[in-house]
Amino acid sequence: MTEVISPATPEQLREAISWALGSKTRLEIIGSGSKRTYGHSVAADHVLDLSKLSGIMFYEPEELVMSVRAGTSLAEIHALLSDKNQQFHFEPGNFPGLLADGVADHAGTIGGLVASNLSGPRRIKVGAARDHLLGFEAISGRAEDFKSGGRVMKNVTGFDLSKLMAGSFGTLGVMHTITMKVMPCDEKTRTVLIACDDIESAGRAMTRAMGSENEVSAAAWIAREQVGMLGVDIATGIGAGIVALRVEGPAPSVAWRWEALRKLLADIGTSEELHSTSSHAFWRSVADVAPFAGGTGILWRVSAAPASGGAIAAKLAAETGGKVMMDWAGAQIWLQLAGGDAIADKVRDIAVSYDARAVLVRAPGDIRNHMSVFHAEDAALARINARIRENFDPEGILNPGRIGQMITKRGDA
Repeated sequence: MTEVISPATPEQLREAISWALGSKTRLEIIGSGSKRTYGHSVAADHVLDLSKLSGIMFYEPEELVMSVRAGTSLAEIHALLSDKNQQFHFEPGNFPGLLADGVADHAGTIGGLVASNLSGPRRIKVGAARDHLLGFEAISGRAEDFKSGGRVMKNVTGFDLSKLMAGSFGTLGVMHTITMKVMPCDEKTRTVLIACDDIESAGRAMTRAMGSENEVSAAAWIAREQVGMLGVDIATGIGAGIVALRVEGPAPSVAWRWEALRKLLADIGTSEELHSTSSHAFWRSVADVAPFAGGTGILWRVSAAPASGGAIAAKLAAETGGKVMMDWAGAQIWLQLAGGDAIADKVRDIAVSYDARAVLVRAPGDIRNHMSVFHAEDAALARINARIRENFDPEGILNPGRIGQMITKRGDA
């Protein structure tokens, strides 16, 4: 019978992993469970629940640094940052509506965020979650303490374990303390909305905007039929698909760059503007992938070179019949299919033909467990990753199968 182990301190966490190592008990590691269905189902005997490992260790707004326990909710952290007019600059999305059934809308923990390395629309300008991780403390699959970094970036020397842990999905070690860089919110924000129904034209427009001197901090394209899901009346009122471009900073600079973008892309279509409040709401919805939240369809995430995003998205839509949305100026493409998995090979073939990578983000468990969720590694990279996992977790007790290819045939138990 599966049991839930809920350590409340780092010492209790180490004891739990030491017991699991000695008894060769496999553990599924969760925080709030909001990303539990992202990746393969874990072949675990017990659940290691980190929700009691929570709390703010320190927050120094003047130094732009925060250290928290891994199970601390993102809602609590965002509220604290908001009081000081600060933010995580990489703009993480809130995914329960996208991935989880029966999980609160504002669920999600800082540990899950870092472990999955998920980042929002500003990623094209400021980097991913891993680039804002100053340090961590963790317990490995050997039941040994290890840590990396500190309170400032210059503490990161030698082998940067922070980069390794971000995106490892809990398969190398269990983080219990996380130190993040935070940033002030910008004085002003404006978003240019340009009517555009053609996917490839939208891709070219975003490339032009990103190549200009206007310091665009977010660029996305949303199809006509998904615009209403963003909850922003001005965007819906355009009555077409939209290219959205955001500029941020001091008020005079924002006003100048916003007008320059409208002139630069006047040939694409008519434009509207969103001021700060509506702009914030719009980009929160983009970060949360709101157009595809609450659905039951299969959802793919394709990572590509931004300049080729429009062409890839257009081909995916045409050859799969799916609905697409582009973020990161075309570098991140979301593809939602009505159902079934027969089209998976086509999705991956299209991605590979453009040197892009396709990841299955949302699908029923039986589909996730008989096909590869993550893009296949080449042989050399697979060998390196296997050696790393062997060194951190030699018995494979931490989230076994989460990111590996433990594939079963349809109908197998």
